[in-house]
Amino acid sequence: MSNEPSDEPPDYEISPVPQHGPDFYPAGPAQSSFPSMLDSPFRPDIFGIPAPPPRVYPRRVPNLGHAVLFFVLSVVLIGMGQVLGVFILQLSHIFPHRSFDALFLLSSDDARVSIPIQALSYGLIALVAIPVFSVLWSEPFSKGVSWGARIAEHRFFLLTILGLATGFGITVFGNYLPMPDNPPITQDMMKSAAGAWLMLIFGLTIAPLLEELAFRGFLLPGLINSFRWFADRGKISENVANLAGVPISVLLTSLGFAFMHSPQVSHAWGPLVLIGMVSIVLCIVRLATDSVAAGVVVHAAYNFTLFAGVLYQTGGFRHLEKLSS
Repeated sequence: MSNEPSDEPPDYEISPVPQHGPDFYPAGPAQSSFPSMLDSPFRPDIFGIPAPPPRVYPRRVPNLGHAVLFFVLSVVLIGMGQVLGVFILQLSHIFPHRSFDALFLLSSDDARVSIPIQALSYGLIALVAIPVFSVLWSEPFSKGVSWGARIAEHRFFLLTILGLATGFGITVFGNYLPMPDNPPITQDMMKSAAGAWLMLIFGLTIAPLLEELAFRGFLLPGLINSFRWFADRGKISENVANLAGVPISVLLTSLGFAFMHSPQVSHAWGPLVLIGMVSIVLCIVRLATDSVAAGVVVHAAYNFTLFAGVLYQTGGFRHLEKLSS
């Protein structure tokens, strides 16, 4: 074999590699036979070990957003119920020769008118809230708010005793606090025996039902679940959520409950303190029994103690003038 260079051209052609320009990678970017990290469902790390699946947090119902939605719906529906009630009253001609505006003013001044209209408004709230939140939660409304009817039935006697004892204790403690003379709620009762009886029936049935649903069914668990939301994500510890979150939620719920009743007692701080104390008792009942219905029983029994004194003082609402003294 000769090692001398040959003058004959080679039988293959060597193409020069371009150093720049669009033909630098004529066949496009290199293709890898390994799957892309973006294509992997678990995004493997550099060792090829799949990352753990995303953490699933517990579902908290009701949350604070649900509570806000409930109160917004309530305000809107109470306004609609007020207008609808006055309109029905005008069509019924119970008070003839009165304009819509005059009847509207009467509905805020006469318990014979205000209580039925308020009951209508509360009925509208239930009519709208129950299906809305049932769909939103994908579960029965009673389960979402922890209604717990059976608990209330089984402990009805004890819950009633607790409500009566709370009313008696609050009455005794109220003797040491400044109280307003003839607050609006007393003035409403003094106007007619029929109005007083309507207030009694409303105070033992519809009022505690909706108030417990709003404050102990939505607001209290919504606030507590806000703290638990942070605990689920490691922002705060479980101990902080329980030891601090629960008392703060009870306090905020009771402040809201007292504020709602403030116009009835002339915004006086003495009765507001008492109302706040009652709310704390009701919050404890709700947390201890996990039943809104149990709170309704205690609330109704407490309200009965308030009306019982008035019933005795006025001889069954026959001498309402005695309330002025």
